[in-house]
Amino acid sequence: MKKRITRKMRRELKNAINPLEELLIIIKQYFPRLTNWIDNLTDTRHQSYVTYDFKICLLTQILAFCSSYQSMNKIGRDFNSDTVINNINNILKTNYVELPHKDTLINVISEIKFEELEKVQTNIIKTLIRSKMLDKYRFNGMFHIVIDGTGLYSTKVNLGEQAITKVYNKGEENEYTLYSYYALEAKLVCGNMTFSLATEFVENETYTDENGNVYRKFDKQDCELKAAYRLLNKIKNRFPKLPIIIGGDALYLGRPFLELCDSLKFDYIIRYKETDAPTIKRNFDEIKIIDGNYEYQNEIIFGDLKNKDFYTLNVISYDEESVDEETGEITITNFSFVTSLHITSKNKNYLVLLGRRRWKIENKGFKEQKSDILNIKHIYTKRCEGTKNLYLIIQFAHTLLNLLNYGDILIIDLKTTKNEVSDLIKKALTSTIIHLNLTRKIQLRLP
Repeated sequence: MKKRITRKMRRELKNAINPLEELLIIIKQYFPRLTNWIDNLTDTRHQSYVTYDFKICLLTQILAFCSSYQSMNKIGRDFNSDTVINNINNILKTNYVELPHKDTLINVISEIKFEELEKVQTNIIKTLIRSKMLDKYRFNGMFHIVIDGTGLYSTKVNLGEQAITKVYNKGEENEYTLYSYYALEAKLVCGNMTFSLATEFVENETYTDENGNVYRKFDKQDCELKAAYRLLNKIKNRFPKLPIIIGGDALYLGRPFLELCDSLKFDYIIRYKETDAPTIKRNFDEIKIIDGNYEYQNEIIFGDLKNKDFYTLNVISYDEESVDEETGEITITNFSFVTSLHITSKNKNYLVLLGRRRWKIENKGFKEQKSDILNIKHIYTKRCEGTKNLYLIIQFAHTLLNLLNYGDILIIDLKTTKNEVSDLIKKALTSTIIHLNLTRKIQLRLP
């Protein structure tokens, strides 16, 4: 029988455990080359004016995000203390008299090439995959990668030609334009966790004339679907041998997207709405197999069979019944998907569960990153490169917090919220000079 933990025992446990130390051990033990990856970033700054290297700037920012800081001003105020300076020096084995000013952090991070910072993102995921700790989440040997987009922030301030724009009240006196940044994410879904695998920003391509003026290259703006094609190719280039199932919503139910998945040797399971593809519904209804609340069939025609302009895919549909406890009224919710995976009576249940996991990217990905810990909607900077790079750094912090909150036995035993864990990290970093023991080993046990 498991021993009951009293409130007093939990207080003692909380005082005995240092989540900051646990976080740093995870970095040291599972990502020992992180500082090397950061050191390999191209530094375009004039070296005679350089005071802070990339390592202290990026790791300070990562620790700040893990500590639930959502404002550069708040970071600047709290980190301007002898306690934090001593702690950061202790962690990084450095000897800085001052930490980077918040403006310095933004400027340095904004100057990093986004493509190079993406390599750090790739290395982090490859390290996790090679550790084998994520193997338990494979389906038939494949990893489930869900793609979806999210807006970061919108403002009336002109963010430049790269930003996506939308005009309101066009032609009227109160006409105005909103400028925004939008990220398309590919997240590796592992149970209740998601890890950022790759990112593609929805942004307009620009060119600079001989006078240094920046213009939009094309009249038509970039969109999520165009970015999705780029994202799939990016995933293939980074992980050429990784067996993958792509998940997504009905936006991606189109032949160009599905055929691209085929050409890249990606399996897929995509949300299907009857109104979006009537030819699929018509052909499916004629030959579908009905098995309780399930309907399914393989090799359904999508397109024009008569003119031999068609594509074949597999379709599965499931009706979930729920009963209102007060009224007794039965509500039926339908979940339908198209997939490249062969459907059988034995795997139909799991395929529906797999398709429904696309909600994890919203609930366990974007929702967590828009919460009180990581706020991707905050305007940390209006510079395009700075926004993109800070977004990636938030993904790094999210990965570390996932490993800490879901895999560290000591943190799990605290039985506390993720917000409180981040607050404890903040407290350890800013309140007292810490004495860390980073020599011990821990074993992450993900659920």
